[in-house]
Amino acid sequence: MAPRFYVDSEFQPNDTLVLPEKPAHHASRVLRMREGDSALLFDGRGNEAHCVLHFFSDRTEAQILSVAQSHTESPLKTVLIQALVSQEKLDWILEKATELGVSKIIIVPAERSVTKLDSKRLEKRLAQWKNTVLSACEQCARSFLPDVEYCPQLESALAQNKSECNLFLAPSAQKGFLLNSVRSVTFAVGPEGGFSAQEIELALSLGYESALLGPRVLRTETAGLAALAVAQSQSGDFH
Repeated sequence: MAPRFYVDSEFQPNDTLVLPEKPAHHASRVLRMREGDSALLFDGRGNEAHCVLHFFSDRTEAQILSVAQSHTESPLKTVLIQALVSQEKLDWILEKATELGVSKIIIVPAERSVTKLDSKRLEKRLAQWKNTVLSACEQCARSFLPDVEYCPQLESALAQNKSECNLFLAPSAQKGFLLNSVRSVTFAVGPEGGFSAQEIELALSLGYESALLGPRVLRTETAGLAALAVAQSQSGDFH
């Protein structure tokens, strides 16, 4: 498979693009690609361009051969509201959720979040989160970039990101979930210590239902990913 690079540009057959600094460096210095090697560009909006690369002393050019629409997106829209956790855990969640076809990820602080994030670090962290998702898309052959947002209040995150089916994952729940013909689902996942009683009441008041993922207690970095996999199996593209 040809290496994949994200380039936020319009693609036209027979056009030549100058690659931005990051993909150009990755192609020439990391992958050690050679003159005339094939690559695939994607724009994050579902468009892909097959091209060959040409290397010059001051730039790397991509000569576009053909343009096509990606067909790797799930018919099921999935939203993950993830409580703020440590950076290592969050990187894992972002990467694997992208591989599992998540449509949107909202990071939100919770009462029991051990990790704290002040406004001074937010812009840098958000850029890091988006870069993690972008790298995951390059690896897993997705050509749509999932949205990544930070919401400072759980109530707003829950209220503004509702789907046809809205679930919060809790080991205290009495049953699992079955999506049937649902075309969109939102999962809310608590931090390391889980959602507090007040946060659970808030979710219930906003129309969310509690859902159980088996008899074992899952870590926060496992729960959302397991839910996404189950959802894709029930109503998405895991066949």
